[in-house]
Amino acid sequence: MVAKCLYPFTFILERLKYAMKFILISVLFAIPIALLFSFWFADTQSKITTTQSEDQGLTQLEETLPFILSVQQHRGQANAYLNGGGADSESKLKEASQKTDEQITALNQTIQQSGFAESISEWDQISADWEKLKQETPSLSASESFTRHNELIGRTLDLIVQIADDSGLSLDAKLDSFYLTNIIVNHLPSLIEETAQVRGIGNGMLTKHQASSEASINLRVKMALIDEQLLKLNKLLEHFEKRQQQAGASQLDGADQAAAQAIQGFLALTQQQLLDDPALSSEPAAFFKTGTATVDSTYVLFQKSVQTLHLLFDQRISKLEAERNLVITVLAVSLVLILLFYMAFYRSVNAAVQLLNQRTAAMAAGDLSQTINLQTRDELGQVGESFNQMIAALNKTLQGAQEASERSSSFSEQLSEVSNESSLAMQQVAQAVQSVAEGTETQRRMTEDTALAMNEMAVGISRIAESSASVAESAAETTHRAETGDRELSAAVHQMRSIRESVSQSTGSVSRLDAHSQQIDEIVASIKAIARQTQLLSLNANIEAARAGEHGRGFAVVASEVGKLAEQTQVSVETISLRIGDIRSLIGETVELMRRTDSETEDGLAFIDRASHAINGISESARIVNDQVQEISAASQQISAGVEEVTASVSEVARVAVHSSEESQTMAAAAQQQLAALEEIGSASRDLRKMAGGLQEDLGFFKLTANE
Repeated sequence: MVAKCLYPFTFILERLKYAMKFILISVLFAIPIALLFSFWFADTQSKITTTQSEDQGLTQLEETLPFILSVQQHRGQANAYLNGGGADSESKLKEASQKTDEQITALNQTIQQSGFAESISEWDQISADWEKLKQETPSLSASESFTRHNELIGRTLDLIVQIADDSGLSLDAKLDSFYLTNIIVNHLPSLIEETAQVRGIGNGMLTKHQASSEASINLRVKMALIDEQLLKLNKLLEHFEKRQQQAGASQLDGADQAAAQAIQGFLALTQQQLLDDPALSSEPAAFFKTGTATVDSTYVLFQKSVQTLHLLFDQRISKLEAERNLVITVLAVSLVLILLFYMAFYRSVNAAVQLLNQRTAAMAAGDLSQTINLQTRDELGQVGESFNQMIAALNKTLQGAQEASERSSSFSEQLSEVSNESSLAMQQVAQAVQSVAEGTETQRRMTEDTALAMNEMAVGISRIAESSASVAESAAETTHRAETGDRELSAAVHQMRSIRESVSQSTGSVSRLDAHSQQIDEIVASIKAIARQTQLLSLNANIEAARAGEHGRGFAVVASEVGKLAEQTQVSVETISLRIGDIRSLIGETVELMRRTDSETEDGLAFIDRASHAINGISESARIVNDQVQEISAASQQISAGVEEVTASVSEVARVAVHSSEESQTMAAAAQQQLAALEEIGSASRDLRKMAGGLQEDLGFFKLTANE
């Protein structure tokens, strides 16, 4: 099953050279890494851009609040002027109008540069309404002027929220900046506006020295709102201070406490001078001044909060940029190291393969005199060691075969010489027998010569028998060594096939491990998705808890802890995902190495099979030589026995001269048989010599190491 699944990939890799294989694998590795890096880089840049956008929106908010303060000043002076404040109130009203125009000019440039379309549109409408209100204020009643100013300030407060939405401040996910953003966007501007309205209402009541029931009720409502806003503000500041203390960052330098004390003091003064004093005898300018000081104190808190939030944004941007630069540097260094290791690995594998190719080609050409020296300790090194063992075994076997062939050649030459000598001797015997047939006297003279020749022939035949026995032993030894070499090659083949099966099993195990790692990767992805969803739910819960006020305080703490847990979970999961990516990379490299090892093992088996066929041929030739030597040895024994019989016959001729005529015929026949036998010995010796020469020529094809 695994082989079928891997067949397309194996099919492709088997048709590529090592350089193309490395390039293909490198491209396959580089594509996902490039995609992951691009996604991460885009996400990091998005976070930096978002934070920069939030910082830009914060700058707009920082310049929007002074405009609100100027409009509040204009509202208070308009209320005093329309309630009969006189020329002094009129001059202060003009001064407030001029200051508001200056604030509009500065704020208009900042908002236009932001590029937030909805904020720009809303601001253009507010600017137009201000111009209209500024011109119509002297002709309005005090209540109409107060209402129109409140509407304009309310729309400006809505603009603050719009700027926060456009710049992303409203969706800030960090708890420290979230609390501070909530304070700056939703609480401090509203608190300043409520305080300014109390200041304006009280200034009007003290100027006229009378208060309607509607004004008194409105004043009490505003004071209650201020008290509620102050309570919420203190809770948010408490959460923010805890976060700041945990992070070890700078605080608000006591501006929050000063603002809270000023607001509480102003509320007490309002209760005393406006609600507890029916005569309204207090000085309106002093009351207005106290209210202005309270607003200024709250504005100082706003400025401190904005500065702190700017600092947090700058720190966040610096941290993201540092992380981005660090990752880019580490990735660049890692890529360089990977490239260097890839090049070194390719050079190592290529050198080992080239050396194996050269040595196997030399072995195929018959050169067994050199070993394979691989510097690597991997599977290719083990293959090289197996080849060295095979070369040593072949050297040992073939050296024995060459020695045996040389000895066989020498013995065959000696046998040929002896057979020639025997043939000549038998011809002399035949001539002697013919001479005996011609005459008894000649037979008697030749008897002694014949006996002498027969003795020499017996000695020669003995030498032939001894040489044949030695040749037989050498041929048997050659056969035994060839069989030993064949058995060693069979053992080497069995070992190589066992290695191949082990590598195949290891490849299957690693492939299953890769599949399990893929399943783990999918589980990690699911956990990532759950963690992101949990963070979104935590953020939404924080927002809802903030809206719920005191009742949502406990839920906000729980949501905050859930958000922390989700963030920790996401960090842990990302770490696991990185480790699984490294494991899968190492598994892929291991599978590829095992595949290459399997291919090289297959090539080694092919070379060993060819060597085994050559050894089998040598063994067969040695067996044939052995059989023929055995035949020669048997023939030599027969000749020796025949020579003994001839010698006995010659002695009998010497003793019985009377029967020479009859025995001469017998001797002639025996001489003819001996001559025929010697011709057979000569033919066999020539065949043996030719066979020994062929064997020596075949063994000379191999170049072996020198004997020590």
